[in-house]
Amino acid sequence: MASIQARLDLVPADAVAYFRSKGLEISWDWHEMQRDAHARAFTVAKAASEDVLRTIRQEVDKAIGEGQTLAEFIRTLRPRLQDQGWWGTTDALDADTGEITRVQLGSERRLRTIFQTNVQTAYMAGRYKRLLDNVEDRPYWQYVAVMDSRTRPAHAALNGKVFRWDDPIWKVIFPPNGWGCRCRVRALSTADVERLGLRVETGQDRIVEREVALGRDQIPTTVRGVRYQDELGRDRVFYPDPSWDYNPGEAWARFDAAGFRSALQRETLTEPPLGAITAAQAGRPGLNDQRFPVLDVPGLTSGDSPADAHAQLLAELVPGGNMREVQTPLGPVVLRPELLPAPQDLDDAALRMARAVMAALQAPAEIWLGLDDDGYYRRRYFGVFGDRLLRALYVRENRDGSLFWKVFSDSPEDLAEAEALRQGTLLYGVELRSVGSIR
Repeated sequence: MASIQARLDLVPADAVAYFRSKGLEISWDWHEMQRDAHARAFTVAKAASEDVLRTIRQEVDKAIGEGQTLAEFIRTLRPRLQDQGWWGTTDALDADTGEITRVQLGSERRLRTIFQTNVQTAYMAGRYKRLLDNVEDRPYWQYVAVMDSRTRPAHAALNGKVFRWDDPIWKVIFPPNGWGCRCRVRALSTADVERLGLRVETGQDRIVEREVALGRDQIPTTVRGVRYQDELGRDRVFYPDPSWDYNPGEAWARFDAAGFRSALQRETLTEPPLGAITAAQAGRPGLNDQRFPVLDVPGLTSGDSPADAHAQLLAELVPGGNMREVQTPLGPVVLRPELLPAPQDLDDAALRMARAVMAALQAPAEIWLGLDDDGYYRRRYFGVFGDRLLRALYVRENRDGSLFWKVFSDSPEDLAEAEALRQGTLLYGVELRSVGSIR
């Protein structure tokens, strides 16, 4: 059996629903719309016509719903904007001041900012919805920064901090927290907190405010921040970028309560598309069977500490901290640095398996659509390797685009755990070898 194909809708419906709930708002400067006004309307500074704004919105919608890469976004959108005359610099009339000024319209740099800002905000609003749906089982939320050379120190300082889901601090610091912010939040159960030895903090008394002047007209604006202590015990204050000190998902819930509640209901699958079966029922052998063509065992990434190993992992999977498209037998998987596991999400072996993850995605032995404990179906990739300590690598593609993986040795206990995950809908199975053949 070379391949079993199925047409599956794995669109991140909650993120799409958030973005599509927005109206259009023409604005001249970015600071004209504050905080949760961005959750109600889509705007691009100096996009002075609805035609231009709609054109940009259409491509952002594709980027969110179809996993379009930044390169594809720019390649598709640039000629459309050039045809509409919204590219480069030009003299324009400021409707508020009546002045003729030289302004920047479209450029690749601006398109990068538009892409990153809107895609990340939509994904985080969707993530807030999913986290909120699961607070009975996972009532604690942990702030997770990417922790690479591009992470701002103030964002890194919040990495690992844990607060209850209903702590008011999340109204201020739920990501994204500024231009280019790649931070995220993960949910933890009470058992997770105890097992990891984490301290649950309280943010109620940490929220502070200050006045700043924004834009050419120096408009006075209140910006919220949170107090914290750095690694040396010194008092510091974390301020999101101006106008970013809000929670986009919480704002969505307030202005579009019906859409917020129904976002996941439109996506939930009640039955697997092709029926649930086990690997044995599908006629597939065990993962340690010699008929599976095995992948070469890749070298481990280095690092003297979990943080170092994680940095090497990011360098392998998303070089330069940029999104990366990986081709699998069923189409591309988009790797985003902010959605890769944090160091504490993986054990030491899994932290050093970046190259094996790539191999398992590009040349898996099997791909399943399996039902997880939360009632949602996710793709499961299994790579088979020729080593007793790395017999199989399991990679799970979550519905928000994040990945999780686990290493299985050839011990009976590990193989039994791996076999239990090989059930659901078999989407792809590599052709098996004849017994005794040489790979």
